[in-house]
Amino acid sequence: MFLVALAPIYRAAKRTTIGGHEALGLRCGESFPSTTMFIIHGSYHFWPRRVAFRDDYCLRCRAPRRAIALRTFDVGHIFWIPILPVGYWRHWQCTVCGRNPHVNPRTRRPFLWTGLFGLIAISAIFWAIPADSDFGAGGWAFRIAAPVAAVLLFIYLLRSPKDPSLRERLAALPPTPDIICPFCSTPLVSGTEERWSCPQCNVVRY
Repeated sequence: MFLVALAPIYRAAKRTTIGGHEALGLRCGESFPSTTMFIIHGSYHFWPRRVAFRDDYCLRCRAPRRAIALRTFDVGHIFWIPILPVGYWRHWQCTVCGRNPHVNPRTRRPFLWTGLFGLIAISAIFWAIPADSDFGAGGWAFRIAAPVAAVLLFIYLLRSPKDPSLRERLAALPPTPDIICPFCSTPLVSGTEERWSCPQCNVVRY
């Protein structure tokens, strides 16, 4: 019941990042109309253990990389206090940058096009407002900055090539050829679905 009651508040909250942790900005009720409370939350990953490896494509490195899967016991925290165990989860990491290889740090092109249309709309709105004595310097700043930003963003979208999708990049990768465990140097044994595993450390080759 408590989580169900908090769900609409969670969806309506403004999110930001503080020190690598996600924070929720919640506004209090009528008694404190100008007060904003930030709730910092995230998760801890306890007892990491290698369980798999594969040849992958890392979107952050923008290159083929070796990725390993870590099995951890995850616990959610609020203000760095662990309160919600969520069980064992598998997390893939790039061996070069240490991040999830399939999380793209760059802004996707659909979002850039959405931002372009938003800048065009803002430009039209501010140029439609009469420039009287109450218009102010801020209005003129938006009149000039929004069209300039829209033009620059449009040029960037036209000149930047469209990258292949992650599915296409993964399809171009050859199968992982390892027959020796990269962690304990034990020969791998074949298993089901063309997956090989290490009899010593139980790591699976994907």
